[in-house]
Amino acid sequence: MGDREGQRKVLLKTLEVLEKAKKAGEVWHLPFTWPEEPKKADWQPPEMSPLIKFYLEDIKKARREQEEQAAKPKS
Repeated sequence: MGDREGQRKVLLKTLEVLEKAKKAGEVWHLPFTWPEEPKKADWQPPEMSPLIKFYLEDIKKARREQEEQAAKPKS
């Protein structure tokens, strides 16, 4: 928040990608980095979004299953 110039640069580069991309699904790696450590970023709204609220149990279940898969010994 408050980084108008940085946001402007990202927006202009995004518009450039939309203009120049040759096909759907094309991936461009843009030269931007987040200005602060992601864990310290204050980007979450104070209230949970309705979609997250609706799917919260499914999300938790998927994360548990992913963690269980990662903990299994690889053969």
